[in-house]
Amino acid sequence: MAHFLPIISCFILAFSFYPLLNKIRKNRSVSGVSLLMMSFGVAQSVYFITYNLFFQRFYMVLPFVVTGMLSGVILYYFVRYNAERKQRMQLAGLLAMSFVPFSLLLNPYYETATVLNWLTYVGLVMSSIRVMPQTYKTIKSGDISNLSARYFSLQFVAGSCGLAAELAMATPSVSHILTFVMILLTNAAQLGCIQYYKSRLAMA
Repeated sequence: MAHFLPIISCFILAFSFYPLLNKIRKNRSVSGVSLLMMSFGVAQSVYFITYNLFFQRFYMVLPFVVTGMLSGVILYYFVRYNAERKQRMQLAGLLAMSFVPFSLLLNPYYETATVLNWLTYVGLVMSSIRVMPQTYKTIKSGDISNLSARYFSLQFVAGSCGLAAELAMATPSVSHILTFVMILLTNAAQLGCIQYYKSRLAMA
C-alpha cells in the first residue's frame, strides 16, 4: 500500500494545480501568486528527485516530479504574461542559484550521498518557507483573484499521503518527514488566509 501512496499523491497534486493554472490562463495574469513560492517549488523538487533517484527510492520521486513540473509551468506563464526583462533576469538568477549547491558533487572530499542528504535539508528549508511569501503577499494585498483554495487544500492532502508513504519506508528520511510536516502546516495557514479574505468579500 505504501508504494501506492506516492502515486495517489501525484494525482492529487495534479488536480491541485489545475484550478490555479486555469485561473491564470483565464485571467492571463499571475498577479497575487508568489514567484518565490513557485521558484522554491522547482528547486526543492530537483533536490528531492536527485536524492530519491540516487538511493533508488523511485516511488518517492513521483510527487516531486509533478510539483516541480507544474510549478515550472506557472513560472512559464509568469514570463509570458507579467514579467518585464528585469524580472525575467531575476527569475533566471534565482533558478541558477538553486543549482549552485550541486557543484559540491565535483569536490572529491565530499561523498555523493552526504551532499545529496545535505541538499534535502536545503529543500526542507525551502519547503518550510516557500508558502510564507505567498501568505505575506495575500495578507498585504488581499488579492485572491488568482488563488485557488482547492490548490492549497489538495496540497495539504498530498502532503499527508507523502508523509504516510515516507513513514512506511524501511529507512525513512528525516528531512523528508520534516518536509511533509511543513507542507501540512504552511498550506493549512495559507488556506485559512484565503478563507478569511473570501469571507470578507462575501460580507462586503
